[in-house]
Amino acid sequence: MKKWILLACMSFFSLMTFSQTDVVQFLKGGQKDANTLFKAYLEPYAFALGDGLNNGWYNSAKTHKLFGFDLTVSVSAIQIPEESKTFDINKLGLVNMEVRSGGTIAPTVAGEAAVRPLLGVKDSPIEFSSPNGTGMDMVPVPMVQIGFGLLPHTDVIGRYVPEMKYDNSGDEMKIGFWGAGVKHNFMEWIPVLKELPFDASLFGSYSEVTAQSELNSLANSAIEFADDGNQLLRVNTKTTKFGLVVSKKISVLTVFGGIGQSASKSNVDLIGKYVIVTNVNVAGQDFTSRETLEDPVAIPFETSNISLDAGLRLKLAFFSIFGSVNKSQYTSYNVGVSLGAR
Repeated sequence: MKKWILLACMSFFSLMTFSQTDVVQFLKGGQKDANTLFKAYLEPYAFALGDGLNNGWYNSAKTHKLFGFDLTVSVSAIQIPEESKTFDINKLGLVNMEVRSGGTIAPTVAGEAAVRPLLGVKDSPIEFSSPNGTGMDMVPVPMVQIGFGLLPHTDVIGRYVPEMKYDNSGDEMKIGFWGAGVKHNFMEWIPVLKELPFDASLFGSYSEVTAQSELNSLANSAIEFADDGNQLLRVNTKTTKFGLVVSKKISVLTVFGGIGQSASKSNVDLIGKYVIVTNVNVAGQDFTSRETLEDPVAIPFETSNISLDAGLRLKLAFFSIFGSVNKSQYTSYNVGVSLGAR
């Protein structure tokens, strides 16, 4: 299970690194323009990760009896909509970069590779294509969690993955994750509500994932590095979710749904010193310039939306299977299995 989570998360993280050579190429157009362009390019995956981390916390409003527990394994698939697969470069407000050919519509990280606009640095012969899309418009986010009935009518839910390491062609990649949630069945305290034929609980959660990758492969390429030794690509995402969960049990079938507020904050940072080498030919004569940049990329992403979900859970002997649909920033689908005792 740990390996499954690691590979899934590292696959996502590797996609966010896209082309490290492209990163340095775009910095030739200035840090501000490069950060603006990268933000538009990476935004769908940053939002999808936030939605995925806020999924799968519950499959019933009913809480465990004291010291009851369940172990749940689930995976969310976040669908990137068509309108988030491309962006219009002319709407970014770039200062030093300009579109020279190929139109102004470029693929995001979730878009198709297809034809990409050719960009250039104003008043300069420097040119480069916009970032390439991956064609992957469904983002998977796997999850393992355990819930305990530690207080009356209250479940405490924990998610934790200790820092794991992965070797990606010489680049050490690390990822660590934790999350905590609380579900409280308030109806049990109110005599009138307690008699109603359904359960309702208040829910709240917090999650945080941090991942980073060394950039040794970039150092070994034609791109020059400053003698720093601390070049890293780092991704940090924090999410919160608060709301109301309602469910109704009919024999072995439970129908559940939730409404609340879902929010996420992500940061993508390129850390270290980088030498940006520019070679140009003017009137048949070659010129080379070198500029050293420190921590050149720092991109924030933030979203907050009303979250709606609905699903079904089927009880089978000592375990249950469930599935749900969630609508927050994007639409996502969650399936899983839980094992435990109430």
